[in-house]
Amino acid sequence: MGFDINWHTDASDPVLKSPFYQKYSQYDFAELTPPVVENIKNDIQQARASNESASVINYLCWLLRVVALLA
Repeated sequence: MGFDINWHTDASDPVLKSPFYQKYSQYDFAELTPPVVENIKNDIQQARASNESASVINYLCWLLRVVALLA
């Protein structure tokens, strides 16, 4: 199920163990500056377009939407 701006998961979601989640969850939103945003976009571009990557892509896109909302 998708949400417009809000990202949601439960404690058992495998996305929480993903290297991308581990990498970006260490940032405060204020630290998601243009160079980091570019890294997020590059990570999305390199991801496979598959069901397995969907939850990670949702998380990364949520980060981008929140950064845009705060701009």
